[in-house]
Amino acid sequence: MSVKNLKKELEKVVTENTIKVLYLCSEAAEKLSLRLFLIGGAVRDIITGKDNFDTDITVQGNAIEFAHLLEQNYPNICKIKEIHESFGTVKVVFALSNEEIELDIASTRKESYPYPGSLPKVDEIGCDLYYDVKRRDFSINSMALSLNKENFGVLTDYLGGYDDIQQKKIRVLHEKSFVDDPTRIIRALKFRVRFGYELEENTKNLQENCLESGMFDNFCGERIKSELKQTFNLNKADAMEIFIRENIYRLADKDIKISEILSKSCESTILKYFEYINPDFIWLIYLGVLLSDFSKEKIAHITQKLYLSGMETNILMEAKTLLEKTDCGLTNFEVYEFFEGFMPKSILICLIKKPELKEKVDLYLKELKNIKIHTTGETLINLGLKPGPAFGEILRKLLKARINGEIFSEEEEKEFLKKILR
Repeated sequence: MSVKNLKKELEKVVTENTIKVLYLCSEAAEKLSLRLFLIGGAVRDIITGKDNFDTDITVQGNAIEFAHLLEQNYPNICKIKEIHESFGTVKVVFALSNEEIELDIASTRKESYPYPGSLPKVDEIGCDLYYDVKRRDFSINSMALSLNKENFGVLTDYLGGYDDIQQKKIRVLHEKSFVDDPTRIIRALKFRVRFGYELEENTKNLQENCLESGMFDNFCGERIKSELKQTFNLNKADAMEIFIRENIYRLADKDIKISEILSKSCESTILKYFEYINPDFIWLIYLGVLLSDFSKEKIAHITQKLYLSGMETNILMEAKTLLEKTDCGLTNFEVYEFFEGFMPKSILICLIKKPELKEKVDLYLKELKNIKIHTTGETLINLGLKPGPAFGEILRKLLKARINGEIFSEEEEKEFLKKILR
């Protein structure tokens, strides 16, 4: 196999300060005679020409000792931020020219899985690089780029990741990969959608067998949540279509039954109303649609198993409440009351399931939601009224008149208030 040196490709996709930091690490590694590598997704992104990757470094040896050496050699610009002894990993931060460069540095390690779907157990730290890359998820993430002085930029590719990138294939590294970690099924989906890749044939069969076994039905858990979030936050209809068509949904809940057709509606609706959504919550709209036919009790059970936060859970529960409501009414104020108090994400889940509400959702989000009145409780006190339940009724009548177009200006509002008080 010919030697590939990707130094030029590396320099194209990273900042000038990042290159400087990598060379500083290279110099420090020489002092301990350590083999040092850029690893995993970073190498994949260099090969594909993407410039938004994490800087993950692997030391064939002890990463924590290496991080301390960096701190000693470059005390003014390098600080250790986090240390995780059990996994032999450490995070360091370099400060160069008002830019902070974070490096995640890991020791090479062997891992094993005590039982299917468990978290991995570290068996050995400081092993040969081959065993470290062999434990990873897919061939495209198993490559390493040397950072040592004598061969800086040379690619190490034991498992054929470079060729799989050229062929746009996702391939697992061993037969039990999905059984060891079923979250890799959703991760593979993410890469397929993000890069336009396909599952290699054997990998496809292994995925089908894993899902059909039922071993991981309703698996849920924080790792599933994390992968769902990253995948659906891409806002690609293909992700939801494949998620349903290939039965990947069984990892979240085997009883999900929903049409693939809604996937395109999810994507287009999110794009249209993007200004009303925090991009970090896009995935919850997809999840809300997937769970929309379940009872509130079932939704609550799933959100608990996925370790959703209180706010994340509320978005899904509010969507279900909206879907259970019937008549939206005809007047502007009736439309306002129908959607009042519901978060935009919940409203969009409802809209995807009930597209007939489109005009009223537009009206509420773009106009009615932002209508305010000038009168306040303080205004009423200044008019001689005593605080009490009547305040709410008066303010509500004013808001209704304003929303229904009976009053427009502040002066008209004052006249309307006089009528109410009389």
